[in-house]
Amino acid sequence: MSATANEPSDSIVAFGGIDWWYHNRGHSECQILKRLADEMPVLWINSIGMRAPSPGKTELPMNRYIRKLKSTLKGLRKDPESGMWIYSPIFVPRYTLPWLRFNGWFLSLQIRLIRMLLGMCNPTAWVTPPTAIEAVERMRWSQVVFNRSDEFSRFPEADAAFIESLEKRVLKRSDHVFYTSHALMEREAHLCNSYEYLGHGVDYDRFSTSRTVAEPGPLPDEIAGLPRPIVGFYGALDDYTIDKELLIATARHIHPATLLIIGPKAMDTTSIEAEPNVRYIGQIPYDDVPRYAGCFDVALMPWLMNEWIESSNPIKLREYLAVGFPIVTTQFPELAPFAEGVYVATDQGEFLAGVDCALAERDPEAVHQRRAFVKNSTWDALSRRVGELIRDPSGDRN
Repeated sequence: MSATANEPSDSIVAFGGIDWWYHNRGHSECQILKRLADEMPVLWINSIGMRAPSPGKTELPMNRYIRKLKSTLKGLRKDPESGMWIYSPIFVPRYTLPWLRFNGWFLSLQIRLIRMLLGMCNPTAWVTPPTAIEAVERMRWSQVVFNRSDEFSRFPEADAAFIESLEKRVLKRSDHVFYTSHALMEREAHLCNSYEYLGHGVDYDRFSTSRTVAEPGPLPDEIAGLPRPIVGFYGALDDYTIDKELLIATARHIHPATLLIIGPKAMDTTSIEAEPNVRYIGQIPYDDVPRYAGCFDVALMPWLMNEWIESSNPIKLREYLAVGFPIVTTQFPELAPFAEGVYVATDQGEFLAGVDCALAERDPEAVHQRRAFVKNSTWDALSRRVGELIRDPSGDRN
């Protein structure tokens, strides 16, 4: 079992919940850690996942294997934009306890070597995926911080009981836990040594200037000529978050207006793209997201109403609010503080009615009200809080 030094950190080793090379870098841990990289060295370890994609269960399994292989072949590289070191570890994509122990042992060897190479003597471990616990427990850290961004035991196709046992191990081992879900924090507070609600931030200046109060911004060249109005969604298209049937129903309901979908897909979207007024353009660089979002007349959050979403807190909500356009969403708990600024639905009929109301909205004051919800919720402020804790592990805690 590893020890905690309880001394100021000289660096951060982040066991990321995503793969840096092919996921959108708008994720909260990406936003926070790339800011902390301005202050101290950061080594990002790409996620080893929690399930093995399999035909018949996972949508587009071969795509996932290919992109992970491409990432692994990159090895250790320095990201020129963030200044972080990114490492794609070698591991066996099997998720049973014996294999997890092997992967933990092998991953710890890889990280020890890189730590020596980069001169990381007393790093903080930032942990997002619970499958990293075997590696974390084998090494010495200034402290261990658990980024509790999701309840991974509710991840579809994962072994729920097994992942839950790993989550509890991370909670027990962690010196401090950052939560993005109030409901999840309340359920787990008794298991934590120290915890707090961190929530999410937003790059307010970039998103709020992507359109005027009165009207959407111009269409980028790639989508110029699409019929207005534009009802849009941007983000990851995953089979465990996106309500495919709701998107199809929306496309048919707004025809001949355009349903514009932007983002990487890990599910089969053939039936959605078959609708004549749907335009799908795939993933775009995160820096371009505000410009594309600014051309929406209405934005959607068509979430499945499942256990995963119950413990989620989509960053997209704050970005949408900063842009200022009308928002139509399915219900989820973390929506509560912002409910007055969005059209909330609990079924398909309410969702389509919300789209109608959003398209009919003409009140400039509503734009100001939505932006006011998130004007002071910045990534810089959240990063400062995390940085304070990492620089001084013995500081005030609950």
